[in-house]
Amino acid sequence: MSTISHSSPPTDLQRLLPVGVVIAAAIAAGALGGMFPLAAAFGIAVLAVSAAVLRSVDCATYAVIFCLYTNLPAIAVRFHGAPAVVAHAVVGLLLIPLTYFIVIKRQPLIVGRAAPWIAGLAIVQLLGALFAEQPENAWDEFMTFMMEGLLLYGLLVNAIRDEQTLRGVLWSLLIAGVIMGGVPLYQQVTGTFDNNYGGFAQTGDEPGFSSGDHDRLQFRLAGPIGEKNRYAQIMLMLTPIGLLLMRQERSTLLKALAAAAFLFACAGVYLSFSRSTILCAGAMIGLAAIWGHVDRTKVFAVGILAFCALMITPEYRTRLTSLLELGDMFTAGRHSDADGALKGRATEMGAAALVFLDHPFVGVGPGQFKYYSREYGERIGLRSLAPERQAHCLPLDVAAENGLPGVICLFGLFLTLGGGLLRKLSLGDEARGLPAYLLRIPLYMLVAYGTTALFLHFAYIRYFWLMIALVDASLCIARRNEVEQRSESEVSAA
Repeated sequence: MSTISHSSPPTDLQRLLPVGVVIAAAIAAGALGGMFPLAAAFGIAVLAVSAAVLRSVDCATYAVIFCLYTNLPAIAVRFHGAPAVVAHAVVGLLLIPLTYFIVIKRQPLIVGRAAPWIAGLAIVQLLGALFAEQPENAWDEFMTFMMEGLLLYGLLVNAIRDEQTLRGVLWSLLIAGVIMGGVPLYQQVTGTFDNNYGGFAQTGDEPGFSSGDHDRLQFRLAGPIGEKNRYAQIMLMLTPIGLLLMRQERSTLLKALAAAAFLFACAGVYLSFSRSTILCAGAMIGLAAIWGHVDRTKVFAVGILAFCALMITPEYRTRLTSLLELGDMFTAGRHSDADGALKGRATEMGAAALVFLDHPFVGVGPGQFKYYSREYGERIGLRSLAPERQAHCLPLDVAAENGLPGVICLFGLFLTLGGGLLRKLSLGDEARGLPAYLLRIPLYMLVAYGTTALFLHFAYIRYFWLMIALVDASLCIARRNEVEQRSESEVSAA
């Protein structure tokens, strides 16, 4: 552990060590690649990460962020036969920076602003699991919350401790976005929808729909996630990172990389053909104009051009104009001309609201709404639901499963973090503790997730907690930097 550093310049041994690791990895790859390609690839990855961690402990954090966001552990398990323990091993890498900072550097354990709300949500989930009609299933969901939620949040907040590490994490996300958007884009351009490219370009089980020229089917792309709307959501979260880093970086190479990542993220959102995500992207841009972070005239012009571009695309024109049938759906009910997806979503959301009204205090238990959805959906009268449907609306999903206390904790979490970022941004440059762009990026990631969550439930929970940890870490860093700057000013004045 004595060779691990955080920010100090590497020694000669540390500079030579990665070279030796690369040579050893090349020899291992040549010897094992033909017989055990997956084992060889995994071994090389372990050696490379180990060498990087020996140079800087932050590399463990970057590796975890990259793997989690690209869904690499799940892809390895599902498509390449890797053991399920791989997913836990990836998150376990965060124990390296935690041990380094807490044990070796003797720095304090960080408790972020979100911690009280997360603890409250954990208590509510525990109570719900104890009183659920299917306690075993509810307990499994609660343990998933603890492992992929509370634990991941705590490890990441304590690993991202300074501005340098925060920027490294953002670049890890951007590099992940290049792969997540670039591979599906190549799939789209080449029309090779029958090839999932090792799991990084999935299209799901739904059939494609006719394209404008009717020559071939157009699939809704789902990238490495395998679910279209969720893929669109996490790609939308990358757009503010690419756009703001592209504006802030001085290096031409980094500007080009950030621009490429931004375009690939936009391509991912576009090719998912997600109506709700497109609307949320418009809401993000509108909030940016209201908050004065972008020029309102330019926003209006870009918005008009973007809308026209969407409407001249046959696939999007069909999907967006279908939203006009929402009014007819609520008047004509089951006999309206609205498409089945809209009727299904409205039924699921209405069923969740009814479940909440019947179980307002602790809900029906974590992960239990799906067992009530069909029964309560029949009361809505729009569409009969298949068994075990989800709410497809995060606030309603939490309300049904965790009751009013859960909703309070969820909104408290968003308001605490969002309000903290907005307050920091309203201060002068010297009082913020971080450059403005490093506060705006987490703010718009929070907005991206929060708006899209109005149409999605609590699946793929690790992306939610990864985002929450990043937002809270940025506030913690800003607060510590502000305190240090104030102390230095007082010393200088004395």
